[in-house]
Amino acid sequence: MKSIYTCPYCGAKSFNPWKKAFAGGLRTKGKVCMECGQHCVNGVASMIFSAVVYIAALVAVLLVYFKGNSNWDYVYMVGAVAAAFVLCRLFDAFFGPLVKPIRNDVLN
Repeated sequence: MKSIYTCPYCGAKSFNPWKKAFAGGLRTKGKVCMECGQHCVNGVASMIFSAVVYIAALVAVLLVYFKGNSNWDYVYMVGAVAAAFVLCRLFDAFFGPLVKPIRNDVLN
């Protein structure tokens, strides 16, 4: 894949959507820039979006658990969590900037 996202440290276009999707949040180590070797993560927008989507998935799971009465209820619950995971990775891959992590062990 073509690198289209820039590193917040050196400004080089060294991140593709797949790598950016799994860069993680502010409290993770993130992914390493191939140009400068620094760690980069997804920003606050990613954390807010993930929180909203996973809370909605939790509500959906609880509604199906307490109100459902078919044999397919577990499929719906797993589907809600899987859809939340995919939506969060898509948001991370195509929206929001890459930022510097806040962990002290990866900062130089």
